[in-house]
Amino acid sequence: MTAAKTVGDGTTVVLDNALSGRKNMICGANKLDYHLRNVTPGVDFTATMTADVRNINEGEGCPKCGAALKLGKAVEIGHIFKLGYKYSKSMGASVLDKDGKEVTPIMGSYGIGIERILTAAIEQAAAAETDARAIGNSMVLPAAIAPFEVVVTITNTSETEMLEKGEAIAAQMSKMGVDVLLDDRDERAGVKFKDADLVGIPYRINVGKKLAEGKVELVDRLQRTSTDVAVEDVAGVVLEKLSVVSC
Repeated sequence: MTAAKTVGDGTTVVLDNALSGRKNMICGANKLDYHLRNVTPGVDFTATMTADVRNINEGEGCPKCGAALKLGKAVEIGHIFKLGYKYSKSMGASVLDKDGKEVTPIMGSYGIGIERILTAAIEQAAAAETDARAIGNSMVLPAAIAPFEVVVTITNTSETEMLEKGEAIAAQMSKMGVDVLLDDRDERAGVKFKDADLVGIPYRINVGKKLAEGKVELVDRLQRTSTDVAVEDVAGVVLEKLSVVSC
């Protein structure tokens, strides 16, 4: 048995935890197309420290809770880079330090992808789609980033009662602090529905024929549900969904 060798002065050698106690392994020889055989940690070299440095595999236990780890695709929506002196030196940039001495600053950069955030939000909502016939199979946004939180759609503006009730509901919700859009255009109901869907508005209140029964239709596009709600209750139901406290 030979004594364990050190790699060199000042060189840190990190051995992965999974290799502790292993014997007669094959490893790189720091030479192109060459490898070493029968390498044993502690015999052929001495590690400075052991640590968990290898890539994880799906199904392995979480080091904190022990639950099985899952691997999945992710979207990079932000990043930070250390640029060092590459650009500050080339541009001749300098600043004064605490002693008033001129020094070259270390530069860094960061970025947030607004388009990626929007795309990820749309894809996340679309991933919840379980039925091709479900309500809202086009773009839908969370209320926090949607252009409007709710749209009040008057299905037939030629009906005075529908028009007045729709305007009243929209005005009431606006006073409650809800970001509401009133669609009182002289268009077919289907056109209005599709337009609102394309904007990504998460909640839609349809003021239509059921008004004769004192009800309107509340469409929750995030949950893919459609329910009939009493006119006097619809504002409160929407507020609850938005978790908005009315003053």
